[in-house]
Amino acid sequence: MNLTLPPTSSALPDLRRSVAQTLGDLDQEVVADVLLALDEAVSNAIRHGSRGGEQVLVTVESDDEWVEMTVRDGGPTPRLPHLPAEPPPVLQTGGRGLWLILQLVDEVRLQRIEDGTRLTMRRRVTSNVDSMIGPDRSG
Repeated sequence: MNLTLPPTSSALPDLRRSVAQTLGDLDQEVVADVLLALDEAVSNAIRHGSRGGEQVLVTVESDDEWVEMTVRDGGPTPRLPHLPAEPPPVLQTGGRGLWLILQLVDEVRLQRIEDGTRLTMRRRVTSNVDSMIGPDRSG
């Protein structure tokens, strides 16, 4: 699945619906983790990477072993963000998106692409990543 999104958060519900439909045969905990990771990644791309009004490109591919998601913004991005080793301080008003993504997926790669950033995330279809969904499916 390839999507081109406008740099506005109003595109997020349609993104979630489309990806959930595409991944409908997978375990629902995996789908929930993928949707939350994508939501955070696209929100970051809109907020930080598409200030110039550039569109956000999203790719989601799945096979028997992996779900691979790519989110690319057009920039301008002054510097490549870093992947945090620890969660941000409790009272900090931002900076949780990448840390949360790292908790939801098995592999993360950040790359500078021209003036923008590409974030590639891979989630095993059957992995031991602790899902953010609780046993009562409430999250």
